[in-house]
Amino acid sequence: MLIWLLLWRLSVVMEYAPHASIWFPPVALTFTAIVFLGWRACITISLACVLSTFWEDYIFETHRNVQTLLTSGVLFAALHVGIYGAGAALLRTTLSNITSYNLYSVVMRFLIICAATTLLVSLLGTLVLYQGLQSPTLKETLIAWWIGDMSGMLVLTPIFIALLQRWYPARNFLAGIAFTPIVHANDFPYSIKLLLSMLGLVVTSCAAYYFNSPEIACFVFFLAMPQMWIVYTESPLHAAISLALLGFAMAGLVSLLGIATQAYIFQFALCVMACSTYFSMAVPALISDNRELHQQAHFDSLTKALTRHSFFNTAEQLAKQAVRYHESLSLIVFDIDKFKQINDTHGHTVGDAVLKSVASVARSVCRESDLFGRFGGDEFLILLPNTPLEAGVKVAEQIRNAVSHVSAQFEDIDVSCSFGVAPVKAVEGLDEAFELADRQLLAAKRAGRNQVKCSPF
Repeated sequence: MLIWLLLWRLSVVMEYAPHASIWFPPVALTFTAIVFLGWRACITISLACVLSTFWEDYIFETHRNVQTLLTSGVLFAALHVGIYGAGAALLRTTLSNITSYNLYSVVMRFLIICAATTLLVSLLGTLVLYQGLQSPTLKETLIAWWIGDMSGMLVLTPIFIALLQRWYPARNFLAGIAFTPIVHANDFPYSIKLLLSMLGLVVTSCAAYYFNSPEIACFVFFLAMPQMWIVYTESPLHAAISLALLGFAMAGLVSLLGIATQAYIFQFALCVMACSTYFSMAVPALISDNRELHQQAHFDSLTKALTRHSFFNTAEQLAKQAVRYHESLSLIVFDIDKFKQINDTHGHTVGDAVLKSVASVARSVCRESDLFGRFGGDEFLILLPNTPLEAGVKVAEQIRNAVSHVSAQFEDIDVSCSFGVAPVKAVEGLDEAFELADRQLLAAKRAGRNQVKCSPF
């Protein structure tokens, strides 16, 4: 109740005209509180609505009697809590299932609920509390009420959701849209981005005031650019905070400078930036998810080697490139000796640990340009660009010797690998090279394992 009343008082302080502010922050708190607490929050918020009615009478010295104020307060509370509560109940069922894949639909539902509920509250409020829809009332009350409530709900609801999530972590409403921000090494700190955004707002507001120009006020829409910069490079919470700070600063400047004639421009700009922010939040989330899906599709989760499909797709391109530029290309195929016996004797957990260790050793020997993949089971492949057969055999020997040290990591297990190496010829291609290398691998195993065999043909 205290927070709601403080937010209400703040909106009164930032009014650019009587009963008209850039936004109405208590709406967002009402909406969010009902989302988290259901109808349990309604009594507290209803009392706050009634108290604000009495407080408003004191501030503006309207000198209405107690009965009139009480009636107005109860009607305001019924409209405010009833309609926004119904909207919150509609959204509540979807918030716990937010992911980057359904974020667009959730955002669209939120925006529709926001526009519809704020319009309904302002329309019914004008009818009930302000003697109907006469032309002056329609202009001064209905539109100002609607846009003010909608701006407050659009901009501040995510902030209050984040705050209440800390108080009520069991709700877990925001877990599905967490993602790793796309931060570049030369990126600016978050504070610098905020400062640039605020500086643009101050310059635009002062210029609109000095020249008394709605055209200059329209430049406030360009503040969407630093806001999108923040959305794409920072966390969702940072994006929501920057939007809220922008809203507070915008409302304060419009009130301080007294630029009431341009107030609607700032209001619509704030609403547009809020909508753009929420839809744009899905882009970094999708990038993060796509990066994870790419890892799952192209890399083996256990050994971090390329999957069989991904290895051969990339290897085909490298083979074509080698033919075009007349470069040597070698293929290594190897597997772990007696790996089935390791699994049967020591269990699959130990077997997985052996696979990871061998893969790590092989990767450490390979160059960055080499292609390392897992064919399946305990069998691996390495494609060596610009490498003749003799050099490929040396690489295989390096890996074989390095693998011998893996045994020290495991008790009573002797880890070794057998290797087959073959050149990738222009005519036969990668498939033929794989068959040759696989045959050499089989020959190495028949010859006693833990050795390298090669095929010059």
